[in-house]
Amino acid sequence: MTSKSVILKRRSFLTVTAGVLATPYFYTAASAQDRTMYVGVYNSAQGGLIKKEVIPAFEKEYKCRVLTTEGATLANIATLRATRDNPQYSVMSMDDVGVPQAKEEGLIEQLPMDQIPNLRKVYSRYLFEDNFGVGFAISIAGLFYNPKTGKPFESYEQMFDKKYARRMLLNTPKNTQSVLMLMVAAALASGKPLKDAQYNTDAGWAKLADLKPNVLSIYDAEAQTMMVAQGQADFGGIEYSKAVYPHTRKGVPLDMTFPKEGAFTGINSVALVKGGPHRDLALAYINRLLDPAVQKMLAEATLSAPSVSGIEFSEDTAKYLAYPDKKMEALNLFTPDWKYIVPRRAEWLEKYNQTFNG
Repeated sequence: MTSKSVILKRRSFLTVTAGVLATPYFYTAASAQDRTMYVGVYNSAQGGLIKKEVIPAFEKEYKCRVLTTEGATLANIATLRATRDNPQYSVMSMDDVGVPQAKEEGLIEQLPMDQIPNLRKVYSRYLFEDNFGVGFAISIAGLFYNPKTGKPFESYEQMFDKKYARRMLLNTPKNTQSVLMLMVAAALASGKPLKDAQYNTDAGWAKLADLKPNVLSIYDAEAQTMMVAQGQADFGGIEYSKAVYPHTRKGVPLDMTFPKEGAFTGINSVALVKGGPHRDLALAYINRLLDPAVQKMLAEATLSAPSVSGIEFSEDTAKYLAYPDKKMEALNLFTPDWKYIVPRRAEWLEKYNQTFNG
């Protein structure tokens, strides 16, 4: 694609977001100086894309300023906790794992369906905690491998094969994905499906310990996934597709594999801050993130699936996405019960460290 066509494509997108996506009834006449809204975005390529491609058009349309803070889920919740008595933020990004906690602490409020029109287009599975949070970008979590030297795993049980001694990369216990690996171990040990095994993780610890001889390294940075592409390891995980597929699309020998027991969802979400300023702008901003044109742009750039229905993608993009709903079901996608898991996560983290560092 020529630089001229890239510029035209971007101009076309900005024209759409400034025109067709307009929702005039959100507008309140005031100066941009008086209408400065603070939002939290993810510290990722996706966050950078929102700042570059979505926010400028939004500011122009609503005659406001949108200032962003980048962070991950726990950091963003901590920010809301620190400003609880004098809310500074209007909208905050947090994964689905964080929504129950933020709701319980009274940091966020229920999204008004009648004031955010695009919520009607969101698949119900991506509305959380009685509409206290909504997903806008969905990753698939599974194992990753080198397709030039290996084959997709039919079952997670294959991870334990002795031929993979010191050939696996294990995601750090500090990341949410470690909880998913514990669920897999519990499912294999108990013979129960993932949706039931998550409530019986005690059965998984001995099975998880059996994986230790196959672990070459515990990684905590996305760049370390390249060890599989370079042949230093055979596979790794559990990892989100958003950390792997962008490399796959560039021709790097990395791909995802989703065994028969099921794949997990990793859901980037947004929430309305309780008592936050400029509520009208906050609702309009959430509505903008959920607009099909914005959803399509984000999906094509980050290879994370949209949460709203009715979007069409080219074959080159569609093959990476858990979309539409029929494909979600075919992949046996599973969203953990974070409300149950989060209060137990600290205890599990300690056991996880003992299992692999003891």
